[in-house]
Amino acid sequence: TLEYARRMTFVEGDPGAILLVEFQGDSKKRLMDSLNKLINFLKKHKLGTAHVAVIKPHEQENVWFIRKAGLGLMMGTKEARKPIGFVEDTAVPAEKLAEYIREFDAVIREHGTEACYYAHASVGCLHVRPLLNLKSKDDLARMQSLADHVSDLVLKYGGAFSGEHGDGLARSCFNEKMFGPKLYQAFKEIKRAFDPKNILNPGKIVDAQSLTENLRVIPQGKSRSLPTFLDFSKEGGFDAAIEICNGNGVCRKKDSGTMCPSYMVTSEEEHSTRGRANALRAVISGKLDKKEFTSKALYDVLDLCIACKGCKGECPTNVDMAKIKYEFLYHYHKENGLPLRDRLFGNIESLNRLGCALAPVSNWLVSALPVRWLLDIFFGISNHRQLPHFAHQTFTDWFRQHKRSSSKRENKVVLFNDCFMTYNTPEVGIATTKLLEAAGYEVILPEKRCCGRPFLSKGMLDEAKTRAEFNVEKLFPLVEQGYKIVGVEPSCILTFRDEYPDMINDARVQTVAANTLLVDEFLLSENEQNNLNLNLKSAKSRFLLHGHCHMKALVGMNPTLSLLKMIPNAEIEVVDSGCCGMAGSFGFEKEHYEISMAMGRRKLFRAVESRNDDWQIVAPGVSCRQQIEHGTARKAKHPVEVLAEHLE
Repeated sequence: TLEYARRMTFVEGDPGAILLVEFQGDSKKRLMDSLNKLINFLKKHKLGTAHVAVIKPHEQENVWFIRKAGLGLMMGTKEARKPIGFVEDTAVPAEKLAEYIREFDAVIREHGTEACYYAHASVGCLHVRPLLNLKSKDDLARMQSLADHVSDLVLKYGGAFSGEHGDGLARSCFNEKMFGPKLYQAFKEIKRAFDPKNILNPGKIVDAQSLTENLRVIPQGKSRSLPTFLDFSKEGGFDAAIEICNGNGVCRKKDSGTMCPSYMVTSEEEHSTRGRANALRAVISGKLDKKEFTSKALYDVLDLCIACKGCKGECPTNVDMAKIKYEFLYHYHKENGLPLRDRLFGNIESLNRLGCALAPVSNWLVSALPVRWLLDIFFGISNHRQLPHFAHQTFTDWFRQHKRSSSKRENKVVLFNDCFMTYNTPEVGIATTKLLEAAGYEVILPEKRCCGRPFLSKGMLDEAKTRAEFNVEKLFPLVEQGYKIVGVEPSCILTFRDEYPDMINDARVQTVAANTLLVDEFLLSENEQNNLNLNLKSAKSRFLLHGHCHMKALVGMNPTLSLLKMIPNAEIEVVDSGCCGMAGSFGFEKEHYEISMAMGRRKLFRAVESRNDDWQIVAPGVSCRQQIEHGTARKAKHPVEVLAEHLE
């Protein structure tokens, strides 16, 4: 994933294996001496392809971050065969490890498969996970045979079958073989003495089930095939998209990153990505009736998923719960009907167009307390929220009237003016236009419709597809002419790259997606190719940058951060604030208001409130800027506004 790729700073080339050696002590000089001595020894004896010294704390953090995620990353393979843990905890004396592993590897290859190797080489406990497909009868037999051979190997080298993790369900069935009948009988007598009714963890240590009983996997051909609107072929089908979750539990972290916003504030398993995947797995496995797929109970489990895509970017196995939720909502609404509020939020482009046509009267109406109370009572739109302002002059009106440079420009770029830029925040579109023109580009506004994101978020996939098809039809000819398509709203413009290919079976979609960029990405790319010539004034304030969830998951923060760094003397701090909590319409919904605010209060509001007026708050997402202003009374700006303000 993008999050892990960014942290692979310590890997050089494409090594077959990596050995991490850590030195500890009170003197940095002695530690450096030891480190250099080791490196010189390895080089002298031509051991290894690269020898990387990792000294700085943030670089060391990257090493251990990747190491801790190692198992999850391995389990993220999309192949049918996965690294399975059943002989992964063997340990032998460290001095025998090399010879033992050579024999272990030979056994694995004799069984027609490969394995992943990781963990504690220094103490002789190298975790080995053979690649097997537990839905296959042949691989189930292979699993049993491998375990039998490896247990023989462990005895040969005087090792232990469970070196670190315990016996559990996977290895208790081998205890009599490993300890001998006399000790095993003693184990059974102790168990009977202290647990005569066999109610304390039955089947562990003694009287265990066989290795292949009660596996946590849906047997081949047993999972329910559900017809889907979105294309899940790259995941291997809808059931496989759910089974990508291997239970590693990274979604239960609470201190850093984006995933999972709802769990971070509720600490409830059902509000984690894993909890949602397990609920869905119960349906597709047949444990629950098929009708439960469109039940209110499952709706409630998925309700607090705000489709932030944090799991797609941060989960080691790339679970895309947002996509799964879109598909679920589509089926749920087909069965139970579409609420009026969802229909209103989905059609935000039409409502915005009407609001702007009636401005400023429309702004007065939606701001009036009686109207807000009516919206709360009849539509479930929280009266605590102020609806977005309708622009009296839309961005498209301004664009038609503004004076372009008279000089003919060879370079042109297509600006996809999203609904919010057009109707609510024209100042962002104006700043983008001025910035691109100052950089030497002629800006083209295409014929377009809403990107479809508001419909997607409500499961209105037919409507989203219609918009997507229209946009591809109009944008493809511009891409064919060599133009790039840029946008400023991450959730909008990234829909072209992330969701359009899953909705439309048309080769043109891939071409449009490949040429669609955040304006940050476009300008950074042009700068790296020495095509960008912007004269910028020195910064007079410091910048606190809050990233949009979709941007962090699909693109990363580097383009925006690098762009802001082009401002002379710019001092920028990226706040690890997770999700702001607004998430499009989620924060406007009455029943979600409090949890939306709790997400914002967790880190973001405190970070903003702790900075004085010398700091400019910067946020690419329109929802993020709305939430920041609502929660802290501080007005945030889009990065392009900041750059445009610094133009000479």
